[in-house]
Order: sequence, then structure tokens, then C-alpha cells
Amino acid sequence: MSSRTTQIILVAGALILVIGLALAPRLPEDARQKANSDPAAKKLSSAVSKVQNGDNPMEGIMMIRELLEDDSTYVDAHWQLAQFSLTSRQIENAEFRFEKVIQFDENQKYPEAYFWLAQTKVSLDKPQEAVPLLNKYLTLETDTIVKNGVQRMLDQLERDLE
Repeated sequence: MSSRTTQIILVAGALILVIGLALAPRLPEDARQKANSDPAAKKLSSAVSKVQNGDNPMEGIMMIRELLEDDSTYVDAHWQLAQFSLTSRQIENAEFRFEKVIQFDENQKYPEAYFWLAQTKVSLDKPQEAVPLLNKYLTLETDTIVKNGVQRMLDQLERDLE
């Protein structure tokens, strides 16, 4: 097989992969099913799509805020706003939202909130507040590779605080 044929096959494969990813559903199957049966979840899904696809991000954010006006404990809405705050580098907003996720997440649906809140604390020059959050996250995380990485991060943070 010539190098030209190999290049064509690689480009075609990459193109198929990109098209497949573009057409793939944006939410996991269980979230899609819930969104179809729960009006709030359906509205949240629509709002997230508006933000992520760039169709009308501010409209999507306002839709999520409306959901929180109706139910201030809606953990999924707080989670999405926290993620969007990180993406837009609004660290103070992300800190607030991750605190809300932790406060209202009774079923530990978002254990990563402890990790991300710790990251925001470090970014806001509050590293001493990050230590207990990372310790809590280590008790919730099951992936040993992730746990090892977080433990190294925690060890470094504790050394820096000494």
C-alpha cells in the first residue's frame, strides 16, 4: 500500500470519526430518558445544548437560572452553571455553584464537585480550604488512577502550605 493510499485511509477514518462525534448524543442515555419524562430535566437539557452549541449561550444560562428560581436545590442546574463558570473563567461564580452542588447533592451524584471546588479554592488563593475538599473527594472516588493523581496533588499542596 502506498503512502498516498495510507494518507487517504487515515483522513477518511478521521472524517468518519469527526462526523460520528458530531452526530452523537450529547447526554448519556439515562439522562436523555429522564429529560424526556421530567419537564425540568428537559428544559435543562435544552439550555445546556444552547450553551454548548453556541446557539444562544445567554438564553441557555437564563433558562438554567429560571429552573433555579423554581427550585433552588436543583443540583443538576447548579452543576451545569458551575461547569459553565469554569469554562468562562468566572472562578468566584464557580466556587459558589460548586458549594451549592455539594450542599444539595444528597445522593453523591457529583462527587467531582469536591475536586473542582478544591481547584477553585486554589485559584482564589485559598489553598488551606482545598485540603479537606480533596480529602473528601478521595473517599468518594473509586478510580485508583484518579485517586493516585489527586493524592499526589494533595501531597504537594500540603507541602506548599507548610
